[in-house]
Amino acid sequence: MVTRRFALILVTVALLVSAMAGTASAAPLQSCVSYHIVQSGENLFRIGLKYGMTTDVLMQANGIFNPNLVYVGQSLCIPGNAAPNPNPQPQPHPQPGTGAGFYYTVKWGDTLGSIAGKFGVSIFRIIYANGLTNANFIYAGTVLWIPGVSPTPGASYPQWKGEYFNNATLDGQPSLVRNDSQINFNWGAGWPTSKVSAEAYSVRWTRTLYWGTATFQFTAAADNGFRLYVDNVLQIDKWIQTGGAAFTADVPLGAGYHTIRMEMFKSSGNGSAYLSWARVTPNPSATPIPGATATPGSTGGPSGVWTGSYFANQDLGGLAFTRIDPSINFNWGTSSPGPGIGKNLWSARWISTQQFDTGLYQFSAIVDDGVRIYVDDQLVVNEWSNHAGTKVIGTINLTAGVHTVKVEYYQFGHEALITVWWDKIK
Repeated sequence: MVTRRFALILVTVALLVSAMAGTASAAPLQSCVSYHIVQSGENLFRIGLKYGMTTDVLMQANGIFNPNLVYVGQSLCIPGNAAPNPNPQPQPHPQPGTGAGFYYTVKWGDTLGSIAGKFGVSIFRIIYANGLTNANFIYAGTVLWIPGVSPTPGASYPQWKGEYFNNATLDGQPSLVRNDSQINFNWGAGWPTSKVSAEAYSVRWTRTLYWGTATFQFTAAADNGFRLYVDNVLQIDKWIQTGGAAFTADVPLGAGYHTIRMEMFKSSGNGSAYLSWARVTPNPSATPIPGATATPGSTGGPSGVWTGSYFANQDLGGLAFTRIDPSINFNWGTSSPGPGIGKNLWSARWISTQQFDTGLYQFSAIVDDGVRIYVDDQLVVNEWSNHAGTKVIGTINLTAGVHTVKVEYYQFGHEALITVWWDKIK
């Protein structure tokens, strides 16, 4: 009985193998009669039209499971029944870290466009050098190889090189040299570090960044006094007792690397320092979604920038300062946005006029904590409650022309961030 069952099992397996073999021989794989190198703006559908075949055929021939994941420089097999031709241009990805270039760690809010503009490199060179299959899918923490250029001067201090002196005159050798992520300090009557005296000290910060062509407004403050230089040109000279008051300077910059230097001193009383800047000429880039291409059409109006008002409480009262912000795309973490405002329990309001086409628009925000978005005083997004880095949306129909967009924000505690953008969805 057992022998008969075993024989039946063997017969069944043999029949299955035979059927599978027959199926395989009935549909042999086609050869690659030529190869196509993907060019900028192409997709599988367009390539298929060029060679008279469907997208599915190209996907099968190249082992592609997602028709959207092709990249510039990729070599595609063009199938057919003729004898295969050799690939005239095999296109392996260059090994990151070889040749001229350097590594860059993607920050929250970066896009490939902003990274390419920052270092003067083509988007497609970055895509190809890193083997990216979708230009919109990058995220904070990704390490990219930036090909063909040298890293920013002073890369050993990736943000600010801070030199701390144990006197109020920047004399001699610094007692401490370190990297500071930002210039936003309030030491009060204490001292910056244990290596610097609380009675009298001074600090020099330097940083070199790539800038686009525009005029930028620098806002700086320090207690007791400070000086601000751009490319070794003195822009603000307040080497006196200022009491921590803020001062501004509008500085036109051409495209390229520019060096910012801020110096401060404290001889008595409290010590603090703050520096920020914002673009004040027309902004060529839309307010971006993190990790994606900016939405066209969201930069209209007379300047495409935002007038930002910052308040020292959650109720949009007690104005601390105003400034021009090129976009609403901030991640302050646990830091203050500027002078006169603590790390928690504050608010802000941004207003801008923007150009829209006729259509249905979806307004989106990633926010921690609360946000309200108005268009022509019509409330579109109302999420005036605590959110931990949450995406919120709202929709509105707009006619072609200029409309006023107002964004209100409050910060309750812990992390502080807000990014706002919109898309035409119909």
